[in-house]
Amino acid sequence: MKKTIGLIIALIMVFNVGLAWAEPTGNQNTFFPQDVTIKGIFGGHNIFFFVDEHWAPKEGCYLNLIFSQSEIKKYQNSTLTVYLNDIPIKSISLQDKDNYKTEEKIVLPKEYIVHGYNLVKLSTYHRITQEPCTDDLNPANWLVFHKESFVHLEYQEIPDKLGLKDYPYPYLKPSASVPVNCVILIPDHPTSGQMSAAAILATDFGRRVPYNDVDVKVLPYKDFSTLTESTNLIVIGSPRDADHVLFKPLNSDLPDLTDKAMITETISPQGQSNRALYIMSLDDDKLIMAAKALTWDKLVAQMSGRTQFIKQDYVPRDNEEKSPAKVTLKDLGYGDTLLKGIFFQQATFAVNIPPNHRLKEGSFIHLPIRYSQALDFNKSAVSIYLNHIPITDKLLDKERAENDELEIDIPREFWNENSLELKLIFYLEPYGFDCTNWRHGDIWALVSKEASFDIPQEIIKDRYFQHYPGMFIKNGAPDDILLVLPDQVTGDYLTMAANLMAFMGHSTQKIDNIKVIKSSDFEVANKNQNIIVLGTFHDNSTIRKLNDKLYLKFNEAGNKFESNDKLYLVDDYSKNLSSIQLLPSPFASDRHLMVVTGTTKRDLMAAKEYLKDPSFTARLVGDAVVIDNDGDAQGAYFVEPKVDHVLSKELRSQRLAARWQDNPQLIMYIVFFFMLIITGIYAVIVVMKEK
Repeated sequence: MKKTIGLIIALIMVFNVGLAWAEPTGNQNTFFPQDVTIKGIFGGHNIFFFVDEHWAPKEGCYLNLIFSQSEIKKYQNSTLTVYLNDIPIKSISLQDKDNYKTEEKIVLPKEYIVHGYNLVKLSTYHRITQEPCTDDLNPANWLVFHKESFVHLEYQEIPDKLGLKDYPYPYLKPSASVPVNCVILIPDHPTSGQMSAAAILATDFGRRVPYNDVDVKVLPYKDFSTLTESTNLIVIGSPRDADHVLFKPLNSDLPDLTDKAMITETISPQGQSNRALYIMSLDDDKLIMAAKALTWDKLVAQMSGRTQFIKQDYVPRDNEEKSPAKVTLKDLGYGDTLLKGIFFQQATFAVNIPPNHRLKEGSFIHLPIRYSQALDFNKSAVSIYLNHIPITDKLLDKERAENDELEIDIPREFWNENSLELKLIFYLEPYGFDCTNWRHGDIWALVSKEASFDIPQEIIKDRYFQHYPGMFIKNGAPDDILLVLPDQVTGDYLTMAANLMAFMGHSTQKIDNIKVIKSSDFEVANKNQNIIVLGTFHDNSTIRKLNDKLYLKFNEAGNKFESNDKLYLVDDYSKNLSSIQLLPSPFASDRHLMVVTGTTKRDLMAAKEYLKDPSFTARLVGDAVVIDNDGDAQGAYFVEPKVDHVLSKELRSQRLAARWQDNPQLIMYIVFFFMLIITGIYAVIVVMKEK
């Protein structure tokens, strides 16, 4: 009997262990952005990888290094040393490695990995002969780290505690390959405020993950039962919805929410392993204030408990135009950058230009630098590259070693770029350097964190997809956006609208000025806004009213697009299309109108990737496109772009120079032609003299 009881207890213990919730685990690979070539005896390369604050690195992290090298079989002392956060972790002899795409797996000890950015440094000593002075100049002495190399990170997620302070975690995990880890739910018949609150949260998700498709999902309550996987929930609603199964985790006695909003976090109704965040109010304005409060990290950091009441708009308004004229490396998150070692050392920095902006006259880069005085100043120099193109160089100067500076005008050809990548390559040769004796002092150069991009800007007024979504952004925030949805809002439309706004969020620094309405409310809405209309001719009455203003119009039946002289459409083809069009607002001269529509709802869904995925949006050109059900897009300019005559003149000069440079035969023909002319003139002169 005792044995039987003991067996039952053991089985219960095993069963309970099996049910215990294990923290989620994950992995991430950070690839080298490009092939890296190292020339000469000494060389190195740095790569960073990021560890989220909610990740705990596990055993199994490693660097998978793929490299090729020149022949070194006759010299046995070539090595590669790997550092993790400046700690040496492994040195490898290169003499016995294959010459082409050798693969080496180097374990990265988890105890040396920190939260935030981690640095993996590769340092090489590479010889191909026994000669002391030739290997550093010999072009046959090289090593290439291939872009297929990567850092592999294994991690376990650190569990969050119930409470608002960690928001947006776990609903959004910005560092994960699939960042959105929740579903946003709103009532089946939502108010404008409830839809707007969902759009605000989606826009904020895009802001927090600026370079990737975040793929937000927004559904009505009725679709909750169709979810096949357990996940975190963000539930937007009011006490009137409290009878729904979604509100089971909340107490039945909710507080009075007529003049305030409530944000509260609980265990999800789907189970212990997930969270549910509730945003509730009877007042639409207060509901929107609560959603906006969650986008402001300084405010969220003050929400120490599980519940927070919001009675006012805490997000500060700033009406000043902000296109920064000066951005320092310190502003971008860089500190002083110290480069140590002899010969070639380099550093790279980058700054993004706000969408819909271009640089103006007077743009330049200011570079305060310092460097060792133990250099050969007849040879040591620094070269400046901008977006991989050499701009200038200069010899280093002993008299200015402690306080040197460079000012580099940004050439006009870079004024339309979306970003500027600045690369400094130092050549640091010690004074009296002897290649037979490699002993030398401490050689270094430093780039100050006060170095700056001085970049006055102007707003691009052109209304084209190349500048989208810049025309809908102002002062780093959405610019008075009115989003008009069909009256029958489905999960497909809500999700598409949320991802459209998330894409706009990529270009913002704060979230404000977003309103979502149904088409039946458009007549009474304030139209002095930037308007986005989503739906078909049949389910969104606003599109029917705007049809005569569209570049690509529907026929009277609304079942196909009409062909025109900008986009010729075959009859059958025009019946199964979606279209995205950028137009001037017919309601306000300084506002914009974007219409996202299709012949049917199914056809309209073909456009969704172009509204949320940066890699798709980058393919769009012109001010109107059609997209078929295979995802192929065709664009056109209904308003012809204005040519920047100065830039065009420069481009013509560049093309002419390239034509001369690339066609030496042309030069020979022209020289020969002129020689014939000169010979002919000389012959005529001789004949005339004889007469």
